[in-house]
Amino acid sequence: MRPPAACGLTCERARNITRLVLAARGVTGTEADDALLVVTELVSNARRHAGGVTAFRIRCLESQAVVEVSDARPDLPVNRPTPAGIPGRFGWLMINRIAERVAAEPRGAGKTITVVLPAHGRPSSRKGAAAAGRRGPQH
Repeated sequence: MRPPAACGLTCERARNITRLVLAARGVTGTEADDALLVVTELVSNARRHAGGVTAFRIRCLESQAVVEVSDARPDLPVNRPTPAGIPGRFGWLMINRIAERVAAEPRGAGKTITVVLPAHGRPSSRKGAAAAGRRGPQH
């Protein structure tokens, strides 16, 4: 039995959660934009190709943002050369170029993709960084 999708988490909702977490740590500019781009790509792909998002989490560490998106299919992403005339297939390449670290691991009936990005912000309380983006349904 497949795990239920996390209440149909949308790209918009995932971006809003990401903005809150990053803002709580004072992460702005290109680093915030890159995190939003990665979140959009991961959530979009989970919804379009992998049975939906089953868990979403973002947290800030010392100088990094860690994004985790789980979905309902165990198939791992593959880097494939794409001719310029064919649309798509550039998201995974983009994520790997932006990220400091990327991991894709099978988990149960699905997989979790973890992306670590630079996120240098102002120091703040742990409350804002950890509170948003819990696992499971997001409302």
